[in-house]
Amino acid sequence: MKSYAFIYHSFTYVNTAILIISSIISIAVLKNNKSKVLNTVAFYLLVCCFSDLITRLIVFLLKQCFIEGFSTLYLGIIFRLIELLLIGYLINKHWLKSKIVWLLMIFSSVYLLYDLFTFQSKGILNYEARAQTAANLLLIGLIVANLLKQLKDAKQFNMTNQMLCMIFLTYFSIHLVYTVIQNFIINQSFTDKSFALFYSSYVILHIVYYAALAFILFRNFKKHN
Repeated sequence: MKSYAFIYHSFTYVNTAILIISSIISIAVLKNNKSKVLNTVAFYLLVCCFSDLITRLIVFLLKQCFIEGFSTLYLGIIFRLIELLLIGYLINKHWLKSKIVWLLMIFSSVYLLYDLFTFQSKGILNYEARAQTAANLLLIGLIVANLLKQLKDAKQFNMTNQMLCMIFLTYFSIHLVYTVIQNFIINQSFTDKSFALFYSSYVILHIVYYAALAFILFRNFKKHN
């Protein structure tokens, strides 16, 4: 398992490095950019980096036996909740502007909070990420609705906004597939190789996602400075 685990851990280090670089770019954007859309994306990347570093710290403390009985799933659900609020706010505040969407986001947030406070009572091995699946579906629906709205609009497309929408749509669609698969396999036996390859591909998805968002921020930062 060690040889295969090394592959997975190598990708997680790359992911952390990408997030740190993205955070540096995000801080520069927040200081100098007036675009509320890009500032929201920059803040989102900072949250992603903070979440990744906190998770790494918790895992390290658990391995060193400095703390006991803490599940990193807490952090995962909290992150998905913050992600839903940030990306949902970005899409609805600046693009869709629908009161119904705010209600849907509230219901989805409550569902995630329910998951947060009840998953331990079912046992970690019986946990099914239904609330996270619902949040992904909601975000995918909002992005598709926004793209359709822009196609019907007579105004010229904003290329940056279009690129952000396509990145979000691609990421959350693929992430939904991973979430559904995890729901099916959580109690199944994994070979060491398949375990490492599955989760390595999951990390690669995030590496590409964060790098793409950082590239858009960097490109616009250079254009206006």
